[in-house]
Formats: sequence, C-alpha cells, structure tokens
Amino acid sequence: MDWLRGTRHLLMAVCAALLLGTLAYLLIFAGVKPDSAPKRPAAVAAPKNAAADRVEKLYDAFAIGTDAAGNEGYNAAQKAEQQLRLDFLGSFQNPQTNAANQTAWDQEAAQLISDSLKYGSDATLDAAAMYWGATHLSLPVMSREQLLAQVDTMPGSDQPGERQFNEYMADYLAARFDSLNRLSSSYQSASDDIEGNHPLHLSDLQAQLRVDETGRTLGKSKP
Repeated sequence: MDWLRGTRHLLMAVCAALLLGTLAYLLIFAGVKPDSAPKRPAAVAAPKNAAADRVEKLYDAFAIGTDAAGNEGYNAAQKAEQQLRLDFLGSFQNPQTNAANQTAWDQEAAQLISDSLKYGSDATLDAAAMYWGATHLSLPVMSREQLLAQVDTMPGSDQPGERQFNEYMADYLAARFDSLNRLSSSYQSASDDIEGNHPLHLSDLQAQLRVDETGRTLGKSKP
C-alpha cells in the first residue's frame, strides 16, 4: 500500500505542476505575468557618445549667419570640421579600443551618423564633410575615383593621422557623390546625363551646406 500511496502523491504533484504550468502559459498568452515570475529590469538607454554630443552642440549652437563671402552654413560647418579633425587626430594617436573593437573616433562617427538618421535636422558630420570638400578639393571632379585620388596629391603634414582624416572625409563625399552632384542648378548637360558623366562641382557642396544650415537653424531667429 505504501507504493500505491507514493504513486498517488507523485501523480498529484505532476498534475499540480502541469496545472500551474498551463495557468502560467495562459496568463502570459493573455498578457498577464504571474506575480511569482521574475521581473526584468527596465531597459536603460545607452548614454550618447560624449565626443559626438559635444561636437553636435558646438555645431548647433553656432550663431546663424554667413561667412565673409555670403556662404550659408560655412562658419558652423567650419567649427564642426575643426573639432572633428582634432577628435580624429586624438583618437588616431591614442588608438585604444573598446570591447567592440571600436576606437573613440569610430564611436563618435557612428553616433553622428546615427543621430543624422534619427533626427533629420542633425547633420554635423555631413556639414563638416561638405566644408572639408569645399575647402580642400580641386573641383569639379568627374568620378568618385578621381575624388579619392586627390587625397594623394594634397600637401603633406607631419601631424600623425592628418592624411587618414582626409581619407575619411574623401570616402564620405565619395559615398555621397551621386546625390550631391544632382543638387546644383548648373550641373550636367543633356549629353552628360546620357553618357553617365556627372561631375561634382563646388556649387553642389555649397547647395548641401545650405540644406544642412536650413535644418540646423530651423525655428531660430537671426541676431
């Protein structure tokens, strides 16, 4: 009889476990979690990269206006480009990496690109690249390859990382090549369009700087 009593207790325990499991499943399926279920901590938003946040604020807070030649957005873009260059050189000369094998510059650039995609008006990296291209490239250029090749002809610098920064900016502009050269009102002719020749002009970079400046100063009043 002891074995029968033990078997009965075992069956009751199994049935109880199955019943509790079924009840928990139904509660979860209905969107209700049992009180005994462990609560997961609320997700904590990852802090923004400090360098990216700083340079964005530097760019965004710059006074509305034009440079001496009347170019919209040049002054703010120049400040952003100068700071990004310093950040890049600092990261290049102190190349520590995090667990994801990213340098400080990798993190900053990724954050700037992410913010640009999430908040369309934030174009810090874009404006800096437009300013870099307008002041360093010999324009027009006929292709991405010709644009990238210009880095090899730029005056040398003893500053470690200077060439690599120029390469980064050139790569950025090369990736934007097709979209940029369609902004200007004075670009390709009909034959250029048919032959697929779309040169990149200074006016294309200036047009994009004006677009970026419109986003940067949206809702702000001039002093």
